[in-house]
Amino acid sequence: MKKLLASSVLAATAVAGFSAPAMADVSANVGFVSDYYFRGANLGDAGMYGGVDYEAGGFYAGTWVIDDGTGGNDGLEYDLYFGYGADVGGVSLYAGYSLYSYTYTGDNEGEFNLGAAVGPFALDIAIGEDNNDDSGDPDFDYEFISLSWSGEVFGATVGRYEADEDGGDFEYNYVELSASAELSGFDFTASIGTQFDAEDASGDINDLDGYMILDVSKTFDL
Repeated sequence: MKKLLASSVLAATAVAGFSAPAMADVSANVGFVSDYYFRGANLGDAGMYGGVDYEAGGFYAGTWVIDDGTGGNDGLEYDLYFGYGADVGGVSLYAGYSLYSYTYTGDNEGEFNLGAAVGPFALDIAIGEDNNDDSGDPDFDYEFISLSWSGEVFGATVGRYEADEDGGDFEYNYVELSASAELSGFDFTASIGTQFDAEDASGDINDLDGYMILDVSKTFDL
């Protein structure tokens, strides 16, 4: 199961639309990540990615693609998302939908996204379904929630994932710390993180390692 590079991708798109003027804003992004992690889970090896985002009057829509290269797969993950954000009483709110699909399988994941931000703090919630039509595995529902803090350089996120699968639930928590900088027009983000309190039907999962990620990207106005 693969997702966007980081929950902040969707959150940043939505926040940018909160106070956007009526004029449409279209941007593109390209980048490289040393390992593909999302929501504290390893979803692929090093790979190139890119996307296009559209924002107008609080509405946002976009697409994002990565050559994930996981498990020997020869293909791409491609994501579509849209939603609306607004400021209400000093709180930035958004609601949207995301669909994660792949060129090498008919399986996909679709989820509803909700979030709120006050100052440097943001709460993100995802409620989704993993559809395994191609692989033949049972479909299952999942929920995700995270609380993050973003400063000018440093950031931190703590999150929880729960999946209601046939044969037993799967769940874990994770924490991630990051540092970002801009150099010569490129954005550099280094992150470290780890899962903890992971469990499946057999009980505790004890062989979870920490991870380190380097993400280099550039955004263009179109």
